[in-house]
Amino acid sequence: MNGTVDKREFILDNFIKLVGEYGINRVTLSDVAERSGLTKSALYYYFGSKEALLVEGFELFNHKLREKIDPLVQNAKNPREVLLVYCDFNLKVFFGGYEEFRPLMELSTEVFYEIQKYMFNSPDIAKRVLSHRDSELNWLNGVIAQYIGESPDDDRTRKITIMYAAFLHSFVTMSAGIAKQSKALESYSLISQFPWRLDNIDHDDIFEFLIGGVDDLKKKLFGK
Repeated sequence: MNGTVDKREFILDNFIKLVGEYGINRVTLSDVAERSGLTKSALYYYFGSKEALLVEGFELFNHKLREKIDPLVQNAKNPREVLLVYCDFNLKVFFGGYEEFRPLMELSTEVFYEIQKYMFNSPDIAKRVLSHRDSELNWLNGVIAQYIGESPDDDRTRKITIMYAAFLHSFVTMSAGIAKQSKALESYSLISQFPWRLDNIDHDDIFEFLIGGVDDLKKKLFGK
């Protein structure tokens, strides 16, 4: 990796840390330059705006995700294993299983939603986000189609795909929120007595719940 790429990633890392500390709306390019040991004019050589930082940060994040998951998918023996890999990978990413993604995953819920709002208020960033989401869902839809033995172009297959993805990501979002709240309040004795815990749920439990839903929905929608 050359020095320019190293410097850009260094700046992005500092930007993410600042956003985690202060939120996206309060962070300025001057803050990023100071944290990175640069003058503001030197920072402009690499990034000309917060939008540019967000775009490259988003693209870098997705590139690293693909680098991690692609070999795992290639080693899967059948579509069911690919769906298991996808489920397990998402859970590991969001719950700190990969060191390189941990700074992003440790952002507070409030900061995370603030970033989402900021990104979708920028047409260029919003298009990139939606393009990545569309690409991921098309890929997942192909895997689901292979697993259930139906056409990926069938609206019933797409319904199963969107429900699989939605339930997985909803679980991740809800669980991450509970985990953060529990960590913040772990010194309170009431929390230790709270019956709705996450530590007795493993990744296989979640996958079996999801794949069971796929199987049941296939029977209902396709009648077989």
